[in-house]
Amino acid sequence: MKLVNFYNSVYITYVGGIVLGKRKQFFSIFVVLLFVPLVAYKILDWNGTGVLLPLGISFFTLQAYTYLHDVRDGSIEAEKSLVTVALFVAFFPAVSSGPILRARTLIPQLKASKEFDYDRVTAGMKLYCFGLFKKLVLADNMAVYIQNVNTEFAGGYVKGLAVLLSAMMYSLQLYLDFSGYSDIVIGSARILGFDIDKNFDHPYLARTISEFWRRWHISLSSWLRDYVYFPLGGSRKGQVRTYLNIVIVFLVSGLWHGNGWNFIVWGLIHGVFQCAERMLGTITRGKYKGSRVLTFIMATFAWMFFSAASVGDALGKLISFGRIPGELADVFGGAASLSAASLNAAFLIPEGFSFVLLLAGLIVFGIISLITYKRDGIELVKKIPAFPRWLLYNLLILSILFFAASEPVSFIYNKF
Repeated sequence: MKLVNFYNSVYITYVGGIVLGKRKQFFSIFVVLLFVPLVAYKILDWNGTGVLLPLGISFFTLQAYTYLHDVRDGSIEAEKSLVTVALFVAFFPAVSSGPILRARTLIPQLKASKEFDYDRVTAGMKLYCFGLFKKLVLADNMAVYIQNVNTEFAGGYVKGLAVLLSAMMYSLQLYLDFSGYSDIVIGSARILGFDIDKNFDHPYLARTISEFWRRWHISLSSWLRDYVYFPLGGSRKGQVRTYLNIVIVFLVSGLWHGNGWNFIVWGLIHGVFQCAERMLGTITRGKYKGSRVLTFIMATFAWMFFSAASVGDALGKLISFGRIPGELADVFGGAASLSAASLNAAFLIPEGFSFVLLLAGLIVFGIISLITYKRDGIELVKKIPAFPRWLLYNLLILSILFFAASEPVSFIYNKF
């Protein structure tokens, strides 16, 4: 059934391109045909039928739409080769969870001849390995801690400090999991001879929520901007309509990510944040101290609804923060009471979990992020002398081999 839906998308995209090359008025018909399977699966999942979304359907549907749109607008010509269209819709590295690629940038690369390029291949391998480090060493180890806190919370054992730490950890886990996946995709594509634009650009160094969304999941953010926000009128039809368009875009984003009121609330929260930033104007343009910290807090607050099983679950976790003052008093009430055991109990750190090693890994990653904030990391690595550069390569590989999480953790965005 899953393959049938994929083949249907390929055939609809291919035939749609041929028809739209001559009859642009049929655009809406092919768009409806393309999106019907995705909407149907979303409705079935919302109603609790237990149906599983075909892997990648949310991504390859949006990707296929860019082809129909570009053909309709005349940006590209309709492809006569079914194979080329199929390769575009199901581009191997990105088919399961993106990034969402544009027809006008990928199809010319599919048709161009490929030759071995040492610099390109080695750059792809470096990015691929760094993605593995982010995913296996950092994100997956954080998942162990987060899962332990969620299990305890679901069982009625509530610790506000642990819930707060797990919420911050989830923000980082989601980023490292998805950006690690994106690095693996972009790196493997580069090895094969394809250039894919980056999907993340230091989002947690953003000074505003608006800037955060220009740096987070860039392929989806730009897709929503170009194919939802701009067609709705963007910011060209007055202030009230602009605010409405922003909220609509984030509601669409919420529904695209998942089925449940918690995703709708998550989308509304970000829509409200962006509207508030526009209303406040220059006050929120990152011109004040602590703007990055506040942006991280705002994003983390919204992620609590995104990651929760329900809105009620998210609210329950937020309410648990009221326990924090008492818990802090218990832990730091006296010098004699402060110990590794008391901290582990307060933060629900599971037995055998090396929080210090995880923290060290996050510090290393934070330093790398600051260094590469405005500079290309691959180019910086190339400038390092051979001996220390190869030492870093080996340290990266060894850290993946020895510090990867003991249990495999699925990529978070595979379920969207």
